[in-house]
Amino acid sequence: MGMVGILNLKKFNNNRSTRERHEPERYGFLVTTHGDVILVDQDEPKTYQEAVSSPDSEKWLEAMRSEMDSMSENQVWTLVEPPQGVKPIGCKWVFKKKTDMDGNVQTYKG
Repeated sequence: MGMVGILNLKKFNNNRSTRERHEPERYGFLVTTHGDVILVDQDEPKTYQEAVSSPDSEKWLEAMRSEMDSMSENQVWTLVEPPQGVKPIGCKWVFKKKTDMDGNVQTYKG
């Protein structure tokens, strides 16, 4: 007949830290006193069309150019002709405004 072991969990619980644990406060400014979360909309375009037709279109186009140059420079991909009958996969741009601590836009990322 096999051996059966019993594990005493109380022994392990006594070894746990007794320090008081706190939630990180790094996002505390986004929570109201009632515990509601404040969502910040930075007015970022959701699509390429929105980016190129926005008042900041030149900044978004420069961000896209910079991203494409970076990928080319780092040899992320190689352009080739797709095999006949094969549909290439699509892609999607994600646009973000990087801000400083005061909420001022520092850079546009595409």
